[in-house]
Amino acid sequence: MKNASQKRSPGSVRILCEAAPSYNVEAEQCLEGTGLVTFDLYSSDMKVTLAQEVTAIGNFLKYAPNRPGLGVEIGRRYRPEVFGIWGYAILSSPTFRASLKTAIDYANLSFIIATVGLDELHDPPLLTFDTSGLSPRVKSFVLERHLTVLANFSAQLLPKFSLSDFTFLTTLDDPDVAAAIESMLGISVMPGRPRDAIALPKDLLDRPLPQHDPAVMEYCLGQCRNLLNLEDRPYPKWTAQVREATLLEMGNDPTIGTVAAKLGVTERTLRRRLSEESTSFRQILVDARLAIGHELLKTAGLDVTTVAWRTGYSEPSSFVRAFTKKYNYSPGSLKKDAAHNRVSA
Repeated sequence: MKNASQKRSPGSVRILCEAAPSYNVEAEQCLEGTGLVTFDLYSSDMKVTLAQEVTAIGNFLKYAPNRPGLGVEIGRRYRPEVFGIWGYAILSSPTFRASLKTAIDYANLSFIIATVGLDELHDPPLLTFDTSGLSPRVKSFVLERHLTVLANFSAQLLPKFSLSDFTFLTTLDDPDVAAAIESMLGISVMPGRPRDAIALPKDLLDRPLPQHDPAVMEYCLGQCRNLLNLEDRPYPKWTAQVREATLLEMGNDPTIGTVAAKLGVTERTLRRRLSEESTSFRQILVDARLAIGHELLKTAGLDVTTVAWRTGYSEPSSFVRAFTKKYNYSPGSLKKDAAHNRVSA
């Protein structure tokens, strides 16, 4: 399992609590001992730890009917779109291998609980799940949920996808759990194995994905990198929140009004908070656009005019001036260097 103190969006706990009443479990019962209240799950600046989510899952299982397959039922609520930019980066990948590597590399932006790895030295290749530290029932729920999320993504990645092409090797040894997973997901289950992993067909990893779009993929990966950087950089509170909201909404041409609404404050309040931190919405927006533009020029091979348009500039000259002022070199020179490096490689 990942670091129990790792922080993430409360979205996964919110999905669980919203589903709980269907199982005669109150949201408050799920949150017992977590230090959270329902209101926290809808707060834009709230982060929960992995330990809090695991506690909530344990509470849900304590009060819910004791039957296998609950993780599959809850997992069906985790459509790719609820994962935001992480999900879009996966869906725009060129091959199934690339989609898995993107999912693993940026897993901290997701709701994954297990530590996931790709073992290509094994024949057949294995997608591994480390759930050490979880109680048996929570472990079963988490693995069921992760399998279902994989199925949800794979159905969008590949036409005519079926989990029957996969085999789930698992340390779980309850035959009822294995039967439930096989029945609900259509995947072959081999219980009592030394580790938890999905055996992948040999030809799957290099299979091209029909939704691949290089520009969209690099745009999404750039935003993923920026979001991960937010976790390590000491931005003031409101600057960090606005920057994150702006990056997530970049494709929708964010305004201070839309961002203020997302953060649950008025425009006037947001302007004042940012002013107190010696910045402004316009400056944050410009910085975010230029950071994305930098990634597109460096990795996607797009021309300057296209990058200017994709980052919200109506005139390429305006983009060039802003870019040069921020980075002290022109976007054209970055593109040339990036092209040279690709040829040299």
